[in-house]
Order: sequence, then structure tokens, then C-alpha cells
Amino acid sequence: MPQNNPLSMKVDATAMGSDVARSRAQYLRRLIARAVTTLLGLNHAGDLATEIVQAINPVIPTPTARGILYFTGGHGRLLWRTRTFATEEPETITWLDTLSPRDVLWDVGANVGMYAIYAARLTGCRVFAFEPEAQNYAVLLRNIALNQVQERCHAASVAVAGENGLGYLNVRSITQGGAHNQFARSIDEDRDDSVAFVPDDPLAGTGKPIKQIIYGATLDSLSQDPKLDLPTHLKVDVDGLEGVLLHAGQKLLENPILRSVLVELNPKAKWDKEVPELMKRKGFQLVSERSNWESRKDRSMEAMYPATNMIFSR
Repeated sequence: MPQNNPLSMKVDATAMGSDVARSRAQYLRRLIARAVTTLLGLNHAGDLATEIVQAINPVIPTPTARGILYFTGGHGRLLWRTRTFATEEPETITWLDTLSPRDVLWDVGANVGMYAIYAARLTGCRVFAFEPEAQNYAVLLRNIALNQVQERCHAASVAVAGENGLGYLNVRSITQGGAHNQFARSIDEDRDDSVAFVPDDPLAGTGKPIKQIIYGATLDSLSQDPKLDLPTHLKVDVDGLEGVLLHAGQKLLENPILRSVLVELNPKAKWDKEVPELMKRKGFQLVSERSNWESRKDRSMEAMYPATNMIFSR
């Protein structure tokens, strides 16, 4: 094939309308899908087009060592998450496997709920899944229903934050299963200007995220609300604000009910670098540490988005 043929090489994210680089095979599938959509007129308003789009509702069976889970499809990011569920963060699954029906898990930054649902359905524990981004929250609700864990997994559209009050979630792309949407109290505050936008969404080229107004609450204030069971296990993955959240949750960290914490940290970030010492002061020991990039073939973005999962217990 000629070198300038886009199918002869790995295609970059911009060429594919994605937030990560994809293969030439997926690029070809995307071109075919767009051609079929155009041919059938599915993007034009009309009764038949609407019914066809509503009828397309892929569900992805996701086998695990403990049983099969079911997750909503319909987006490349969602499909990727299911395919890498067992390999992306194996230490997270091993940690969740220690939970029992007597435990309570708080999943802060639950995204579309894969780990929360794994815990609720396959360990039987009670889960509170916190996810502020509207699209991810909608998929989270659908996934809870698909796996019939409504009685054990409760979704909260709340931004767990460093302080209480209304704020702005910087939504960077119109994509289900996306990440890097950070919460800020000021409309002009944005802690992560390096995150690229999904090229094919309405934000492309604007340089500005959508500001989703949402309530932010600290871990300490949430732990004082009688409507929430106190966690025996805490998972925190909010793409850049983990250290801030834990420093604003020190009363919860001191509570002996809380036995373990799994947190994704950026080893270069100021607040994150202070977390191991904070956890030590609260009586926790570091029992596991693993880079989230270890299992990935493509590590070209590791320097830009370093991430390490640390597990603390007592």
C-alpha cells in the first residue's frame, strides 16, 4: 500500500474522531459505519430513523473469573472498557475480591460503574457509586439495571470534592465512558489544560469544555449523612484530584470502620505525593503499588498522564 494511505499505518486520534489512537482496522470500520449511516439517512430527523436508532441497543457480556457481567455498548470507549476489564487494573479486581456481603464500598469516580457493579453483583457487598458526569451517570444507571443490582448498588450524581458547594465539572468531550472531567469551584478554574478533546464532538476546536453545574461535597460531609452507610472500603479515581479529596476527608480516614483505600495517584502532583504520608498518619499501611500503564502495549501517553494505583489497609 502507498505510505500516504491512511489504512496502511496506525491512525492518530484526530483522523478517527477519538480521544485515543486507534488501529487501521477500526478506522475502516468507522468509515463503513459512517457510509451506512449516510446511505440510510439515520442522522436525519424522521420516524423510521428514530426507531432504528432506538432499536440499536448493544449489550456486552463480560466474563470474569467469578461470573458474567453485562454492560451497555454503543460506543468504542465502552467496548474498550469491557475488553480490558480483567487486564487494565488486575490489582483492583483482586482487592474487590476481598469484599464480602458485610462490607460497604464507596466508589468515587465510578465512571460507568464496572468495578462498582462487579463488587455489588459478585461479592454481594453494598456499593455507593459517585459519578458526576451526566453521560457516564446515565450509562451507570443502565448498567445497574442490566445486572439487576438495584438493591445493592446506589448511584449518586455528586462530585466528591475538596470543599462543599456548587461548582463546575469541566466536561471535555461528548463521549460515553470518557474521563478527565475535573470539578472546580470557580467557572474559570481548570486544573488540566493538557487534555485533548474528542475531535468529532461539538467541543472540537473550541478550546473550552462544557461547564456542568453540579454539587460538590467532601468525603467528611458525605460520611456524616445518615442516608449513606459508612464505607469499609474506599476507591478513589477522579483523574487528578485524588490528593485533594483525601485531604478533605481526614475524619473519614480516622474512622476505624474504614479498613482499606484504593486510590489512583499521579506521582508528580503535589497533593498526590503527600497521600502516602497522610495515610500513614491515619494508621494505614501501603500494601500494593502498581502503575496503570504496566499492562498497556501503547505507553506513549504515560509521561503526560502518569497514574499509579496504591492500596492502603489497616
